[in-house]
Amino acid sequence: MKPFTQLSPRGQRQRLVALARRALESYDLPVQQVRFFRQETNALLRVTAQMGERFVYRIYSEEDSTLRENQAEMAWLCALQGQPGLNVVQPVARRDGAYITLAQVAGCEADGLRRGALFRWLPGRPLADSLTTGGYYQLGQAMAWLHEHAAGFNLPPELEPKRWDRVFYYVGESVVYNTPAYRHLFTAEQTAIMDEVVRRAGVFLAELYAGAPPRLIHGDLHAWNVHVAGGQLYLLDFEDIALGHPLQDVAVTLYYEQDRPDYDALAQAFEQGYSQVRPWPVTARRQLELLWAARRAMFVNYVAHTWPQPQEFIQRACVRLGQFLERENGESSR
Repeated sequence: MKPFTQLSPRGQRQRLVALARRALESYDLPVQQVRFFRQETNALLRVTAQMGERFVYRIYSEEDSTLRENQAEMAWLCALQGQPGLNVVQPVARRDGAYITLAQVAGCEADGLRRGALFRWLPGRPLADSLTTGGYYQLGQAMAWLHEHAAGFNLPPELEPKRWDRVFYYVGESVVYNTPAYRHLFTAEQTAIMDEVVRRAGVFLAELYAGAPPRLIHGDLHAWNVHVAGGQLYLLDFEDIALGHPLQDVAVTLYYEQDRPDYDALAQAFEQGYSQVRPWPVTARRQLELLWAARRAMFVNYVAHTWPQPQEFIQRACVRLGQFLERENGESSR
């Protein structure tokens, strides 16, 4: 059989369905139907049981997480079930009690074993479909409850989540923006901008981790990773959990709304909701801007080596990074 990378998009979807079916043999679940749902960083498949109950099977990207990171995700999700103020996605254990499955399709050994996990289907629609200050107030509360739980949760020492203590913090991440092979995608000015952002953000991250001990954070709690149903929020996609600081979680959430005309109202509602539970972790706007710049630089590097036509994204992002440096230089000259 052809390796996965040589299949057509339709063939890849069929292979993923076959892989999910093989993995689901490890669960006490009478499966009626498995259908391809969508491909993001990971592949998601919709699973329907014979009694009509719905699930999602996630096939992890091999490049964006490790087995120990996935196991850390499962450990925290299990500990969060039933916590006051929180509705989080529920992982489903296999027959042997484990939560991560390693599987491959028979006859496709060249594809290797792929990691996956099964979750109960969450109700509702993404918060991003209808952003309101009320929804962001609730999201601030939910994030604060996550951080409150993390403050007293001890992850088993053998599990190793990410640490956002540098700009390029994913395990095995290739830094390509300043290499000869990718020089054709960047002007000299854009490379210099990236270098300076990486330097300044790196200093800030090192100082952050030199202070209070890090704790678990969600790492990617944006409005597409939150569902709304019956007036309640449901949090999902904990794959990017990290040992970090509450400030970093806040920065990631607000990163995606910073260009909206109603950003100030959303950010204020988010802060008010968070502050109802625990102290607001942001002491200066510059903290957010440094973390936003770090995230944007990370995306520039990622897009450069994963998108077939990355030039437009690189151009727009580097303009924004240049504007950030101009503000930084203006502040320092006062």
